[in-house]
Amino acid sequence: MNLGKEIIDNLILEVESNIKTVVAIYPGRFQPMGKHHAKVYDWLAGKFGKSNTYIATSDKVALPKSPLNFREKVQVIRKHGIQNVVQERNVYAPENILKKYNPETTAVVFVYGKK
Repeated sequence: MNLGKEIIDNLILEVESNIKTVVAIYPGRFQPMGKHHAKVYDWLAGKFGKSNTYIATSDKVALPKSPLNFREKVQVIRKHGIQNVVQERNVYAPENILKKYNPETTAVVFVYGKK
């Protein structure tokens, strides 16, 4: 049994009557994005569709842990075949992504990696 999948499935069933779209957001530093990050994104895209699945990351550079700026991160992420990368000031409150959707008919799922 996959608890995460069960929670998502139950959430979708609960709100299904009003919800028309489910958006999946994978926020993080991605310094750089690795294969394990891409596998998570691919799983999300398979569940929610590529057009509704996003990587949210910032342009913050802070050495030594965060050397890449947004443009450099996008170059790496695109090499994994991922196109939906959005720059957010706060990746945990992704205004640029969510402004595209109706809050009355959209549910948002955030996925975080284990540190």
